Amino acid sequence: MQNFYERYKSHILLKEIGVTGHNHIKSSSVLIVGGGGLGSPLALYLAAAGVGNIGIIDFDIVDVSNLQRQILYNNNDVGKSKVEIAKERIEKLNSEVKVNAYNEKLTNINALNIFKNYSIVADASDNFQTRYLINDACVLNGIPDIWASVYRFEGQVSTFDAKKGACYRCFHPIAPEPDSVPSCGESGVIGAITGIIGSIQACEVLKIITGAGTPLIGRLLYFDSLNMTTKEFKIKKDKNCSLCGTNSSIKKLQNYDEFCQINKFSKNEITPDELKIKLKNKKKIKIIIICDKNEKQDLVFPNSFTVSLNNIMFLKDKLNINLETIFVCKYGYKSIYAIQLLKELGYKGKMYSLSGGTDKY
Repeated sequence: MQNFYERYKSHILLKEIGVTGHNHIKSSSVLIVGGGGLGSPLALYLAAAGVGNIGIIDFDIVDVSNLQRQILYNNNDVGKSKVEIAKERIEKLNSEVKVNAYNEKLTNINALNIFKNYSIVADASDNFQTRYLINDACVLNGIPDIWASVYRFEGQVSTFDAKKGACYRCFHPIAPEPDSVPSCGESGVIGAITGIIGSIQACEVLKIITGAGTPLIGRLLYFDSLNMTTKEFKIKKDKNCSLCGTNSSIKKLQNYDEFCQINKFSKNEITPDELKIKLKNKKKIKIIIICDKNEKQDLVFPNSFTVSLNNIMFLKDKLNINLETIFVCKYGYKSIYAIQLLKELGYKGKMYSLSGGTDKY
């Protein structure tokens, strides 16, 4: 009992938490979706607080570019599974915490089965498909979704709980156009903002568990680290929401790539095997690698050159309309966007996107 009190006395001394609140923390179960910039401080603070059961799902490996902000990892972890390293770090921080590492992609097939083991989900993902998936699975399971996002010097946090307020679909009923919001790898992000926003997420989780204070239900907290200012926005529950509204139409998980129009231009995709055959047969093609300055270029292709996403529009008058052009990026999203943009600009040549990007090549 003495070790218990000594370890957690800073929480126990808080009248809003006390021994009862800490016992709730100890018996709680929280799933973190994403082991990156937000997931790192989330996992560390929840483990330090003594959350009894922490799950982390992420199918990515540690890249050297992650180390600027993803504080769970170090130089020796590059190339290793994020969730396996996270599990090891958390268990070293607090051996009383049970950690479940899911080294897999969250999908509409496995989400409900995983979520049923947790009472709270913390959304530390970095794309709209996963955010909608998490929200829908949380609403269908009747559990809160502690959501956050970061961009450059800015961050946002809210708690979506359809039982008490709005869900993420009330906030964003229509998915943004593919690649309309750049990722951290495309736009840049100051590392410390992920620590600030991830810590606010962790605070929200602990408040929900213990009942302390007023959670961000129906409110969005916006933080601007460049000017050190905060703003608060109201998020109203939409009675006509397709998921949590009065006459909701969504009763099961969907295809979220399709919902977010990720495969809107799939007819223009080429598989890795098809590209390899074209290269082997020395077919005359032009390969455009979409890679920004702060990104690592994974592969080198013959008869190719590299361009940043922001300069795609300038290719319209430079491409040979008699050659097939194949766009390549890490995950296949930017290349789809490139085709969409050039078509809208009137380019008539044959264009293909490498399906799944170089990550699947």
